[in-house]
Amino acid sequence: MQLRNGNLSRIKMSKISLEDAVLPGANFIQATIRDVCFDFCDLFGTNFVEADLEGSSFVRADLRGANMARAKLRNANLKGADLRSGVMVVVDGGRERKVKRATDLANADMEGSMLSGANFAESNMSGSRLVDADLSDANMFAVNLAGADLTGCNLSGAKLKNANLKGARLKDSLLVGTDLTGANLRNVDLAGVDLSQANIANSIGSKAVTPLPDDIRELVNGHSEWLASNGQTGTPLNATGRDLTEMDFSGLDLSAACFDDCILRNALFVDTILAMSSMRNADLSRARLNGSILNGIRLSNAVCAKSVFQGAKFGGVAQLDGQGKKTGSVWRADLSGTDFSKADMRNAVFDAPKMKGASLKNANISGVSFGDTDLVDVDLSGANIGAILTGTIPE
Repeated sequence: MQLRNGNLSRIKMSKISLEDAVLPGANFIQATIRDVCFDFCDLFGTNFVEADLEGSSFVRADLRGANMARAKLRNANLKGADLRSGVMVVVDGGRERKVKRATDLANADMEGSMLSGANFAESNMSGSRLVDADLSDANMFAVNLAGADLTGCNLSGAKLKNANLKGARLKDSLLVGTDLTGANLRNVDLAGVDLSQANIANSIGSKAVTPLPDDIRELVNGHSEWLASNGQTGTPLNATGRDLTEMDFSGLDLSAACFDDCILRNALFVDTILAMSSMRNADLSRARLNGSILNGIRLSNAVCAKSVFQGAKFGGVAQLDGQGKKTGSVWRADLSGTDFSKADMRNAVFDAPKMKGASLKNANISGVSFGDTDLVDVDLSGANIGAILTGTIPE
């Protein structure tokens, strides 16, 4: 069977074989195609958006550049299928040009699917449901699995180098021989996940040593979902007034989280993203925030005495309009009245935050870049001001 660019939207078919069919560019939007055999088919650039493909088979099918967003693929068989990005030829102004398009499986339901040996390199699988799926030996290089549910998934031998698993669920997944080098594991709940036989070299976000208490982990998981869904689901973390002494939030993305009035003494936020978060009036005495991203943070009147901010960044956040375009305005970090006395600020970067009434008394500011930060009302007594990298110290 050959049908190029055919319109088969909303078609209904079941229990038939289309093996070896040539159907590139076909439109199957919202089609109901259950228990159909597409083995060895040419489905290059096909559109399966919101299609019901439950129980269908795509063994070694060419699905490069296919759009399967929100499709139902429960118990489907995609063994050895090719779901890499595809290069499309489009006509623009009378001229042909090549466009690379990633295969889109965002929010697809693939529970229980057989995907072993499939090639998903660089595809978008964000928010997809892969519970109990078999992804053994799959090529998932640089795949986007942000917010995906991989509970009980077999990832043995899967290649996930440079993949984005931010906020994904890995509970009870099998990770024997899994390559996670350079993967983004921020906000992944690793409690009970066995990584002993996986390669996590140079991965991001796997630095927390001490597990968080169950109630706090729940808040983080809800926040992760909120971030991954762009606010559509989940709940932003609000821990206002709680005692979080010595808790380890290292490597997490806690952008826009609220820790106002919290007790965070000796807490760990190593390499944590805290952009646009709020820690007003919080007690961060002796906390460690090495390498943390603090762009646009609200830290006014917080106590950060003897804390560590080595390499931390206090930058601004560009404001966007309703269409996602920059407005030209920048949300600056607010450090007004913050106590950094005796803090280790070495190599920190300050991009013009508000610092009126802040104290860096006896702080170590060696290598600090203050840039154009206004330091007129900042207490720098006892600090090693001669060792700063950039900035103007008021006389």
